[in-house]
Amino acid sequence: MKKLKLPLIFNLQGLLLLVLIQQPTFAADYSDNISEDYLRSQFTFAAGDKLKYAECKKKSYPTCTYVWGAEHKKDAARLKAGVAPKGSKLQIVYAQANSKKDFERVLSSYKDAEKVEGLAAEAVWSQKRHQLSMITEVNLIMHINIDDKSTVDAKAKSISIAQHILNK
Repeated sequence: MKKLKLPLIFNLQGLLLLVLIQQPTFAADYSDNISEDYLRSQFTFAAGDKLKYAECKKKSYPTCTYVWGAEHKKDAARLKAGVAPKGSKLQIVYAQANSKKDFERVLSSYKDAEKVEGLAAEAVWSQKRHQLSMITEVNLIMHINIDDKSTVDAKAKSISIAQHILNK
C-alpha cells in the first residue's frame, strides 16, 4: 500500500473543511422558516386534513418537506420505509452557492424558465415543474416546489412563500 505524503493529507483535510464551511450546517437551521400555522394560512386544508409530515433534513442539500391531507392507511408504512406519506406537498431545497454564476447551472436545466422580477437577486418560475428557483444576494439558492391540487396559482403561492422565507 502506498503511503500518502503529509502535505496531500493536509490539503485534503483543508478541502473537506472548505466544503463543510460552504454548506449550511444542518437542515434544521431552516426548520423554523415554515410553521404549521403558516401552512394553514397559505393552503387549503379540508375538514379532517392535518399536517402529516414536516421534516427538514440534509439529503443532497438541506431539504424541508411538508405533507398534509387526510390520513391514509398506508401512511404509517411509508413513514416506516423512510418515505413521506401521500398528500399535498411543499418542498423547499436550500443550497449554498459559491457565486451567482452557480445559478446558471440551475437555469440551464429549465426549458420553460420565466423570470420573476423583484424577488431575491434572481428568480425563475417553471410552470412544468411548479417550482420557483432563486438565488439571494448571499448566494443561497432555494427551490420551492408545490404539489397541491387545490392551489390555483402555484406561482403566486411560491413567490409568497419565498418572500416569507426571505423576511425571516
